[in-house]
Amino acid sequence: MSIRITNNSVSAVVRSFAIAPLEEGDTIVWLELAPQHPKVIGAIWASLVNGTREFLRLRDDDNGASYTARGLNHRYVRKTMDAPRIAGRARPKFMRLVAPAMIKFDAASFGKKPFFAGAWRWQDSQGVSQQLPPATALAAMLEQGTHLPIRIGWGPYLLAEALARECAAPLETGGPAPEGYVIQPDAPWADIIADGVKHGHITLDGDCQAAIPVPTFTVPAQIHA
Repeated sequence: MSIRITNNSVSAVVRSFAIAPLEEGDTIVWLELAPQHPKVIGAIWASLVNGTREFLRLRDDDNGASYTARGLNHRYVRKTMDAPRIAGRARPKFMRLVAPAMIKFDAASFGKKPFFAGAWRWQDSQGVSQQLPPATALAAMLEQGTHLPIRIGWGPYLLAEALARECAAPLETGGPAPEGYVIQPDAPWADIIADGVKHGHITLDGDCQAAIPVPTFTVPAQIHA
């Protein structure tokens, strides 16, 4: 795997990334930088949050695609740790940046700003791999952060309808980034739920008869294969 991100001065090795197609342009919402010199890590981080709307370039040599995207220009959830020293004096750093709206639902911004529903994987106490699908994450976020009477089992129907009504779009990802979707603030959830119950796609007991369609990707103008 060979993925790199470049700003106006440095190039850094990337482990994984996710880009959201937002109204203001393609935006990096997940970025894992492989262990490397802390000055390189810091330079990329600064370009993502400094508010200048600087463009960064991502190239994924695994599929030959390149992307042009901006950072959030405000705070990411930032995780860093030291990596084993291989050579030289500076201890390399590993850093993960995650858009806050990927991991925490802000009820105050519901209906005003996009948010993200992502897949999350982990191992349980028995070492068995577990996964929370994006559809379940979407239902859980809506149930927790809104007044709507959401049932967790409705997740596949809610996501399928949001995609069909063009109120959701898949994230562009590279490396082992989580699968995810950007959810637009104007999604008519009350109408979606009412239509689902009326036509038997979902029930008030939490049953769901819908399946999420396989998304068909179109190549945005910013992406050059």
